[in-house]
Amino acid sequence: MRMGIPIQFSISGLVVAWLLIFHAPLMAGGNPESEKITGVKWTWQKTQYNNDQTSIPADPSRYTITFKTDGTINIQADCNRGGGTYSKKGKQITIKVTHTTRAMCPPDSLDQTFLKDLNTVAIYLFNDGYLYLDLKFDTGTMRFRR
Repeated sequence: MRMGIPIQFSISGLVVAWLLIFHAPLMAGGNPESEKITGVKWTWQKTQYNNDQTSIPADPSRYTITFKTDGTINIQADCNRGGGTYSKKGKQITIKVTHTTRAMCPPDSLDQTFLKDLNTVAIYLFNDGYLYLDLKFDTGTMRFRR
């Protein structure tokens, strides 16, 4: 009689354990309630699009979003300021930028890209202290830090 676990089972078990430990929080979007999205000025670091393009602001401090507990947002998009609303349910989030100032930003500004991407956010999650906003239709991910 042979004792022990077949090697195939052991390797499969390790793979499943590894996926559960390291990838389940990301795949499930983490626990959205475990970190607060509100009361923090989030600074845009970059957006990585799924077509291998990247938008990286030259000065991240000029691109921010603050989620308020009343469902409104404050935004700085380079030389413009604005606001709007957001709603969330679980890890799903919808952002609507409803108003901005209309100053003429420098030619290399990413203000319009930033605003457009915020209006297409579908999911949020936290990982390693960063806030990630996934865009609709799996087109990319915006990354923010505190």
